[in-house]
Amino acid sequence: MVTDIRVPVDGADPSVERNLVDQLEGPYSGTVRRVVVPISAGGAAAVDWTSRHPLLTVVLRRDLAEETVRVTVTVDPGGTGERVLAPVVFAPWSAAGASVPGYVPDTADEPLVASFPVAVAAERSVDGGAATAVTGAALPGLVELAVLEGNLGRLLYLMSYEKHRLRRAAREVHAYRTLAHARRDALDRIGADVGVARFVDELVHEPANGEVYARRLAPPAREPDVAYAHRLGLYRRFLLPTPGAVRHLLNGPGADTDPNAGLFADLPGGARFTVREDDDRFAVAIRLVAVGDPQHRTNFLAQLRRDRLVLPANTPPNNTTHAGRALPASRLTEVTALRASLRQSYTFDSAHGVAPPLAAALDRAGRVCRALGSAIVWQVTRAQDDAGGSRYELGLGVDVSWPTPAQATDLRNRVLDAGRVPTGDRTAEALIAAARAAGVPTVAADGELAWLWRVCGLPTVHRISTTRMYLSHLPTRGLAVTAPPSAALGADTAVEAQFYAPGDPAGNALLLAGLSAAARAWTDAGEPAWAPLTDAVARTRWAAVPTRPAGQPVDQVLAAAGLPAVRDPALVVAALNRLPDELVETIELPAALAGALIAGQPAAGDRLARLVRLLRDQHLAAALPLVETGNRVLLVCSVIGLPQAGLNLSERRATGFRWYTVGLGGGTAEIKAVGARTTLRPTHAGLVAMVALSYVRTGLTDPYEFRVELPDGVTLTLAQYERLMNALTRVCPLGVEINTFGIRRDHVDLDDDGTAEPLPSAVARTFRTFQQRRHRGVYDQL
Repeated sequence: MVTDIRVPVDGADPSVERNLVDQLEGPYSGTVRRVVVPISAGGAAAVDWTSRHPLLTVVLRRDLAEETVRVTVTVDPGGTGERVLAPVVFAPWSAAGASVPGYVPDTADEPLVASFPVAVAAERSVDGGAATAVTGAALPGLVELAVLEGNLGRLLYLMSYEKHRLRRAAREVHAYRTLAHARRDALDRIGADVGVARFVDELVHEPANGEVYARRLAPPAREPDVAYAHRLGLYRRFLLPTPGAVRHLLNGPGADTDPNAGLFADLPGGARFTVREDDDRFAVAIRLVAVGDPQHRTNFLAQLRRDRLVLPANTPPNNTTHAGRALPASRLTEVTALRASLRQSYTFDSAHGVAPPLAAALDRAGRVCRALGSAIVWQVTRAQDDAGGSRYELGLGVDVSWPTPAQATDLRNRVLDAGRVPTGDRTAEALIAAARAAGVPTVAADGELAWLWRVCGLPTVHRISTTRMYLSHLPTRGLAVTAPPSAALGADTAVEAQFYAPGDPAGNALLLAGLSAAARAWTDAGEPAWAPLTDAVARTRWAAVPTRPAGQPVDQVLAAAGLPAVRDPALVVAALNRLPDELVETIELPAALAGALIAGQPAAGDRLARLVRLLRDQHLAAALPLVETGNRVLLVCSVIGLPQAGLNLSERRATGFRWYTVGLGGGTAEIKAVGARTTLRPTHAGLVAMVALSYVRTGLTDPYEFRVELPDGVTLTLAQYERLMNALTRVCPLGVEINTFGIRRDHVDLDDDGTAEPLPSAVARTFRTFQQRRHRGVYDQL
């Protein structure tokens, strides 16, 4: 809307001539008469008195925007003296109260004019469009008639007539400074202010080669005003890169179920964007390595047990150890109470020790069970263990007995019992309320009671076997570091980190879980099961893959499924053999499907494409087909990039590792920073803690990243995609990444056929940048 810029010097009445008449003073007061003549809905009006030197004006009753009003006055309609006067025109942006002379009778010989009827007809046109008649009640709501009498009245009107033009021009200038109403050069000036030029070209997709390029428009054609103003709207507002600002920019106001009312209100069906910012958490594992003398590590762990760990068992050695610590009496009392509370819900061996944060989290879980009225006592089978590797040596995790189905069901029923009487343990009651609000899965879906452990501060609930589970207050997600307990000074030592699946089988946790879930979905759809290969068998089969000539039918169906065709396998197999076994798995496709693929049947390509989508949905990173002899096809799957295939299922690898070393007691070491397998080189004797900081992408966002998504089936044109990328550039905070991989893969319609096509990597960032760097003196270039 246009802001009303009228200065209220005229009071509430915007009529110029009325205010002039009211302000006459001295002998002129009352010498000018102004009378409003009402107009009926049919346009009839009458000056029903004898007037002296009258001037009939047509007065506008409301402000105009980009519309023109044309009014025709007919004197003595239907009578012998009928005269149709020349139309009067109110130009766009005329203000309410503006008037135009409609009829001036000739009073040179006789100043008095008898009463006379008039008829009024009006029409309006918007922004140069076709004119439409104004009828009914809208007519008297748009214009009215007024009569000024006397020569002084005519003189005053003539003197003030230009004021109407000035007001209209001021409103027009003000309106053209706003994007909603600016046109032509006014828009270009706004664009110059913000560094956004009007386009003189258009984006074009070339289906033959898949390229997207900017094609210059034939002069004098330029970007239309509406499209240009839409782009300028990105930069004519104050924006802070907050989640709320991003959602409001993309979707406008309203709930998630409301149609899009923001910058992308033109999306099909009023679709709204989803902005996701729920991160995959990092996993951490720590391993101690003694450099030189192994006694460095032994002494450190003995001191850790003597001074730091909580020893829950009520035995004389443990009691003596705690009593001998240099702690305030109040703190010793708190630790004693913590040990006693732990023993109410857990059974510990006398040698068991746990880190203080882990002990506090376990105690919270035990207090929740007691507050629920459960008599369950958890059996701790393993705690701090010098020989326990990265999971146990620092007391950062414990093994706990698996609950029976009856125990799990009982706890679930108790926490969901809305009629239970709260206890006096406020901490436990708050945790119970939090668990109920977060949702408690069924026992079949969560037999280890992860809902209980996680709400109490134990994010790691990892199944070790059918009878034990590993709990930790650190997020580990099954991560473990394998390294010797000691290393020679200056010697390279092999180190490895691995995400173990539940049950600790060999292989990467994400890869095994993803293949298992994809296999279930594949067979549930009526497809025959594929055959997984062991690492040894897979490497033997890789070596037997033959060289194939180009142009075979299988190449086309593989390409249609988004997979590369390996024709010369020697280099590819050599690269595969260098990859860690746990990050790569090989499956053999069903024989019938493999035969149809080799024959080049399109239907088989569609089935393979569905299989690829299943793997992608499980967050695998890459898939590489290998065509063997005898109508057999292997599919190598991985959570990292594969030779020749790269990352063809995801934008980034699904798992990664970064290494750090922390010197303890003078020990230092160098380590290769990335990779599941690395090399440690000690440089000074002492003790070194190796820290593996790792991640597994499971469909959530990375830290310092948010993702923009659209509902399935919603497509963007090239122009909308370009607008989206510029909008996200406008609100991208420093140090934060915006992930648009899903948009570029599944939601851009290149050829306007209503179906999205994945943007090739060379085209994904082919869009014009709206805002350019501004330089003084280059207005014409903008």
